[in-house]
Amino acid sequence: MNRLTHTKTHRRAFLRGVGTCLSLPFLEYFAAPAWAASARKRMVYVYLPNGARWKPSQLGTNFTLEHPLSALAPVRDAITVVSGLQLGPARASINGDHARALPAYLSGQTPQFPGPNVSPTLDLTLAKTLSAGSRFSNLCLAGEQHANSESGYTADYQACLSWLGGASPNPRDVDPAVVFDRLFGGNLPADRNGQRDVRLATGKSILDAVQGEAQALSKALGAQDRQRLDEYLQSVRELETRMNTPPPMSAATCPTGTRPAAQLPYEQRIGVFYDLMYHALSCGMTQVISFILASESTNQSYEFIGLPQSHHEISHDPSPNGYANIAKIVAWHIGQFANFCQKLKATADGDSNLLDNSIILMGGGLGDGARHTHDELPILIAGKGGGSIRGGQHLNFEGKPLCNLHLTLAQSLGVTMNQFGDSNGTLNLRGS
Repeated sequence: MNRLTHTKTHRRAFLRGVGTCLSLPFLEYFAAPAWAASARKRMVYVYLPNGARWKPSQLGTNFTLEHPLSALAPVRDAITVVSGLQLGPARASINGDHARALPAYLSGQTPQFPGPNVSPTLDLTLAKTLSAGSRFSNLCLAGEQHANSESGYTADYQACLSWLGGASPNPRDVDPAVVFDRLFGGNLPADRNGQRDVRLATGKSILDAVQGEAQALSKALGAQDRQRLDEYLQSVRELETRMNTPPPMSAATCPTGTRPAAQLPYEQRIGVFYDLMYHALSCGMTQVISFILASESTNQSYEFIGLPQSHHEISHDPSPNGYANIAKIVAWHIGQFANFCQKLKATADGDSNLLDNSIILMGGGLGDGARHTHDELPILIAGKGGGSIRGGQHLNFEGKPLCNLHLTLAQSLGVTMNQFGDSNGTLNLRGS
């Protein structure tokens, strides 16, 4: 084996080994459970693929939650519909609008072609502050496993909303049963030989076991590869550090619900994920969650609501019937989302409730799915962020960057940040 072949093989083997370690449940087992009784601010991102159109006809507080948003009526006072925003980093002179929309959404940067190479996403930045002392730094959930590649871009770009940085997506969970076990099972996962992972139990870094290999590999790599490897390892180390401080224990008990069945069909899986998100937030397990409802350009069928074609296929139909069918899919998702919001609103949190003390951003990086546009994005906010958002309003920020909203929300949550992506200011979410 020549030196070049050996180096490439060694590099792949090393990164594959680290990736296997990362597939464990994010090392949350460094920390003991914590049931949060006091009010804390929370951030949840829910991503809807393939575009949507839901701009209300009125502005201000007199707006009406029309189809496909009508299911949100019971929590209308906590809803802010935001119109007019655009995602400039998703635009390019080449095809691949789906592949750019998803990674640009929370990174604020144009993903590198062909990839993967994405800047660390905002959810992980916020988790450093919001989830301090929680058992889990963040949860990264996905409604489906499969993702397509598009126009030469890596398939990861259409599958992963949250990114550690560089070539490393945040490992996502697609099985609610596995997530339940991670959240409430209390046991360490078995390794490939059926033995418990002693490194996790003792709090030893997963990188310690491969440090020697990493140093040897780094010497053999070129400058660009060496930088990417260093960024990757640093991302892992930072995640471990955030999870390494045991949170205070509480005598309070926390209802966890029942363990979901494995291999649930899509129409059940989405609702169960929302239930798990509710329990994770209400128990104080984490304060930051990202949830992609399905991969960009997903082929998911909605036969259970009378639409047997794939979501992506339907989204490419610019006829009135095509837009009506997309609205039907969006309305189904809004119904699931509304149930989640109602549970949060019904749960006391300090002097308020979980919904009012949270910010839940639902939306996507495509506006018109048939035309692959990145302006007039479908964006809505549920929750009031502890009072930083008025709620019960429709605001139009015509032509402003989506990153202005991201920056505004981060600051309202107490995270120090003066710039994000292509932001050029902040937005007034208090209304006139």
